[in-house]
Parts: sequence; structure tokens; C-alpha cells
Amino acid sequence: MNPKAIDYRNIPVQADVLSGIIRLDPEANDCFRELDGFVRSDQGVAALVLRVVNSPLYSRGRQIATIPVAISLLGFNVVRSLALLAFSRSLFARSRDPAFRLHIWQHSLLAAIAARAICEALGSRREKDEAFVAGLMHDMGSVLLFTHDPARYREVLSLILERGHEPLSAERKVFGCDRCEVGREAVKQWNLPERFADYLGEDLARPCPERSEDRVWTSLAAANCLLESAGIGGAAANDPEMRKAALLRFARDESLCETWLAEEFVERLKEDDAYQLCANL
Repeated sequence: MNPKAIDYRNIPVQADVLSGIIRLDPEANDCFRELDGFVRSDQGVAALVLRVVNSPLYSRGRQIATIPVAISLLGFNVVRSLALLAFSRSLFARSRDPAFRLHIWQHSLLAAIAARAICEALGSRREKDEAFVAGLMHDMGSVLLFTHDPARYREVLSLILERGHEPLSAERKVFGCDRCEVGREAVKQWNLPERFADYLGEDLARPCPERSEDRVWTSLAAANCLLESAGIGGAAANDPEMRKAALLRFARDESLCETWLAEEFVERLKEDDAYQLCANL
């Protein structure tokens, strides 16, 4: 199948809104005004932002009813992440298939949270918000394949989970193309920044020495590897040494890798506010 056969317009947020939110520069003078306009242009995005700002964590006992006040209280990066989370959440909400929800939706959500934590641990606090967005978006190719033909994508999941196929090879076997090819086309169709082709359009399981200094890509690849080896998004790796060796290919700090491989690390990811808000759609 040619990736161009997919309907890239069949998404819950207009492509120009999605692209605009991702392209916003937090250093620009008008970034808050532009973010306010994008958030208010979509009911689902606005509803999630207001829901979060009125939660006990932020509201401090008062009711917040407007987006500008929400942005001032939550901050630019939090609201931008929430806007993209609302987009992702509404797209995944179309399916109630339990395997898809666990291995694609929860994998993407946990990868976003893990990539942010890993990026910060690697010393890149300034880039951790982009790592979150990259994690949230990186499986969009799989989501679009599922939306295009849910029955065939269930065959893909069967090959991955029951027969141990690598995700990309399983997608190519069933569809004739894979999430990376579809992801690269989505970046073009949605007019996303070119660097997002690195997140949506590359095989994250393959070590990429030329990206070793790219902390966002490295954090995303490490998060993806960690979750797949834990059985969320791929077949679980039962050998702890194999899991560690796989993770070390991306994040070469052995002590950090041991921390991330600990069973409680993934459980802590599930305590994150973003996960609690969205995991059970």
C-alpha cells in the first residue's frame, strides 16, 4: 500500500492548528497570544486545558473559566503539551480495542512521559518538553494505519505479540508499508517542522550514531526501547541483561539505565498527571 492512500485529513484537530501549536516559539513575544488562539479554536483542546487548570493540583480553590488565565497559571509549555495531548487523546479515543489501547495509545503516552524524564536525566532540561511532544507523536504512523483499516492492524498486533515479529516488519507484512513511511508522509501532509520526521519517520529501535548528541531523539529512542522491552508496544524481553544491553545502545549511562529498568520506574510513570488524565479515555 502506498502511504499516500491514507486520509491524513481524518484527524480530530485541523492540521494547521496542530502544526501551529507545535511550531510555536516559547521565546517569541506573542507566543501566549498565539497559543490562546490555537487552544480556543478547538473545543476538545480547550476543554482539557480548563479541566486541568481546575483540578486540585492547580486551581487553589477558585474556578478558572478562561484560556488566558489558564495559560498564565499553567505556563506556556504545560498548556502546549496539554493541547497536543488533547489531540492525541481524541484520536486514540476512536478505538476501544484493548490491544491497540495498550500497545499503541498507552505506549505513546508512557513514551512521552518517559522521554521527558530521560531527557532531563541526561541533562537537557530545556529540551524535555519537546521530548514529551515527540513521544506523544512518534507512533502516529501506526495510529493512521489502524484508522485506515482496524481489522488489518489487529493482524499486525497479533504478529508482534503472539509471534514475536518486530513492529515495522509486521506492518510491512500486512500493509506493504510501515509506520515510519506513513509518519514521514504525515509530517508533510500536516506541515509539521522537518525535524519531526526524525521522530515519526525513523526506526527508533535502530541505533543511530549520528544522532548521539541529539538529546530529544536519544531520549525518545531510549523510552521506546524501555517500554517495548517491558511488553508495552512490543513483545516483552524476559532476560534482564538483554533489556539492559538494548537500552545502553541509546543511553550509555549504565547507572541511569539500571534506574529506568527497575520495575517501579514504569509504575511511577503511571502516576504522572498526564497519564492519570488520559490513560482510561
